[in-house]
Amino acid sequence: MGGIKQQRILIDWPLTPYTGWGSYGIQLAQALISRSIAQPIVTERIQRSSNCDLHWNLWADQIEQKSEALIVANQNNSEIIRKTNCELIIEGLGNGFVPQKFSGDHRVGVTFFERSELPKALIDHMQKFDMVITGSKWNQLVAELSGLKNCVMVHQGIDTSRFNAIPIPKLFDRSLVIFAGGKLEARKGQDIVIEAFKKFLAYCPEALLIACWTNIADIGLSTIEASPYIQGLPQTGKAKDLHPWLVEQGIPAQNVVVPTAMANSQLPSLMKQADSAVFMSRCEGGTNLMAMETLACGLPTILSDNTGHQDLLDGDIQHAIGISENKDVDESITKFYGYDHRSMWGESNPDALVELWCQQLKEKEEWKNRGLQGANKMEKYSWIASMDKLIQALTHQKLISI
Repeated sequence: MGGIKQQRILIDWPLTPYTGWGSYGIQLAQALISRSIAQPIVTERIQRSSNCDLHWNLWADQIEQKSEALIVANQNNSEIIRKTNCELIIEGLGNGFVPQKFSGDHRVGVTFFERSELPKALIDHMQKFDMVITGSKWNQLVAELSGLKNCVMVHQGIDTSRFNAIPIPKLFDRSLVIFAGGKLEARKGQDIVIEAFKKFLAYCPEALLIACWTNIADIGLSTIEASPYIQGLPQTGKAKDLHPWLVEQGIPAQNVVVPTAMANSQLPSLMKQADSAVFMSRCEGGTNLMAMETLACGLPTILSDNTGHQDLLDGDIQHAIGISENKDVDESITKFYGYDHRSMWGESNPDALVELWCQQLKEKEEWKNRGLQGANKMEKYSWIASMDKLIQALTHQKLISI
C-alpha cells in the first residue's frame, strides 16, 4: 500500500458510508490514493461497514494510522487552531459554519447550502478560503449574487460500477413500485409524496411505496411537523418508528416498506426493485445524490423543478421528469433553514404527482424503456468524472501538485 506522494490533504468531516457527505469524503480519499496524488488525513475515526469494499476498509486503517495525532487532538474541544503539516485542508460548509480547527498551507471549502441569500457572517467566512467548491449551478449562482469570487462549481458523483441499469430479479409483485429517498425532514418534501401517494391508491390499490427516509441522527426531523399534509411526528427517524407513523398518516401498512439505514453500496439492489423514483424536495443545495443514483439505475425519476434538481432536469437526461412548482414555500418551513429571501425554493403540487403516476400506469413499458435508454447519460456524473474536475480545479489554482 505504498506509492502515494508525501503530499498530505486533510478532509475535515466524518467519512461514513451512511451519508451523502460521508460518501463524498470516501470518494475524495480514494481518488487521492488511486491517482497517487496525496496521503489523505482525517480528524475523526472512519466509520466502517461490512458492506464497504474490502480495499476501502484496508485503506481506512492506513489513513487512520497516518492521522492518529490529529484524531486525538480533535477530541479536545480546544478553541486553538492547530497547525498541521498538510498542504491542503478541505472543510465542509453548509447553511452555517464551525470555527476553523486546523490549518495548513491552503484551505478549500466544499459547500451545499439551502439559503437563497447568504448571511454576512457566512460570506465573510467563505472569503477566507483559497477556493470554495459549490455543488450545483444554483449554489454557484447564489454565491456569485453574494459577491463571492472564489467559488467553482463541481457536481458530486455516483458510483456507476454499482448504480447502473443492469437488471436484477424483481421481488415485489405489484402494479407499480415507487422508490422515494432522502432523510425525513420538511425540506426534502416527503410530506408531499405522502399526500400524493394516499390519493394515488384510489387509482392503484396495489401500489407499493419504498420509503427510504431514515433520519439517522434525527437532524431536522421535527421540521416535518410544519407540513400542511401530515399530523404529528415519528418518535425517531429510525425505520421501526417511521413505518407506524406512515400508517397513522393514512397509508395502509401493506402499501409501504421502510428500509433500515443502509450503506450506500446496498442501495442499488433496493432501487432496482422499483418502477420509478420520486424526490419532491423544496430545495436541494446539490443535485440530490440519491436522485442521481436512481437515474443511473435506469429508473424514471420524478423531480421537483427547483434549485439543484434543475441541473439534472436541464442535463439532457430523458428519464428525469420535472414537476413545476405552483407557489413559494411557506415561511413556517423555510425558517428552519434560514428562510428563502429570494423566493428560489419551490412547493410542488401533490395532484401533479398523482397525474404522472397514473400516466406511468398506462405507459409502464414505455417509461421502463425510457429509463433504461437514458441511464447511460449518467456516466458524465460518475465519481471518476467528478473527482477529475475537482482535482483539475485544485491544480489550476496551484493548491495541490500532481
